[in-house]
Amino acid sequence: MNRLGSVSGMSALVLALAGVVTTTAPAGAQVEPRTVQNDFVVWRPDGGLWYRLAGGGSTSVGWGVPGDVPVAGDFTGDTRSDYAVWRPTNGNWYVKNRVDGATSTTQWGVAGDVPAPADFGAHGRSDYVVWRPSNGNWYVRDSASGGTYGTQWGVAGDVPVAQDVTGDGRADYVVWRPGTGTWYVKDTATGATSSTQWGQPGDVPVAGDFTGDGHADYVVWRPGDGNWYVRDSVSGTTTVTQWGTAGDIPVSGDYTDDGRADHVVWRPSNGTWYLDDSATGATSATAWGQPGDTPIPFR
Repeated sequence: MNRLGSVSGMSALVLALAGVVTTTAPAGAQVEPRTVQNDFVVWRPDGGLWYRLAGGGSTSVGWGVPGDVPVAGDFTGDTRSDYAVWRPTNGNWYVKNRVDGATSTTQWGVAGDVPAPADFGAHGRSDYVVWRPSNGNWYVRDSASGGTYGTQWGVAGDVPVAQDVTGDGRADYVVWRPGTGTWYVKDTATGATSSTQWGQPGDVPVAGDFTGDGHADYVVWRPGDGNWYVRDSVSGTTTVTQWGTAGDIPVSGDYTDDGRADHVVWRPSNGTWYLDDSATGATSATAWGQPGDTPIPFR
């Protein structure tokens, strides 16, 4: 059964971007500071504007230019995502602290790389990370110390999905191979490797801990049927949840503040976020964004 059936026909909310946007906070929304719950955030490529909805209020911040890749993460270690973009033309990371507005620029990467920021150093901060399709190399620059390291893991055509599968507080080198639907994991701390077949060609891999056990799981979203296929990376238990339709964009994140990633899709045609709580099955729809925007996992 398509659980989006009750909301897919809702009228789209047209955002009044030139003025103040008045909206109702999603159920359970909290006032900052928050260390877990995701906000509804979109980045608008044509003007480089970030639009954020949280705690009953909205903000907009200009950061980035057309052609940039939004790469939100906590680069400053204050438990909150920063406004950040990676510029393919020069390999620069431009970061703007969400709290105090401080900015920084770090050169890391070259044209053709895929940015994959995550906490590889177990220091509570996202690191500057790129994966290079031409040689399958991961290049990591520690955002705290500036130290650099990396490893070869993956081949051309893979999709990098940096996440902590081993549960040691450090992101691991993870790639998903579309041709076979196989996940390849290399433990950042020990170098141990594993492979797990989960998914099929055409699926979209999604990062996140959907079971709340501190280990990221193997998850794919299938555009053809809107199903989320989740395989617990520890127990191997599997679940299937129908949530979304063709054309939607799956977004990783814990939007209910319970320590578990939820089933979330953003619909470009009407700028609406559709949420299915992975623990309770409760659902909601929040209009935020417009066609052409990019939805951002943002805490």
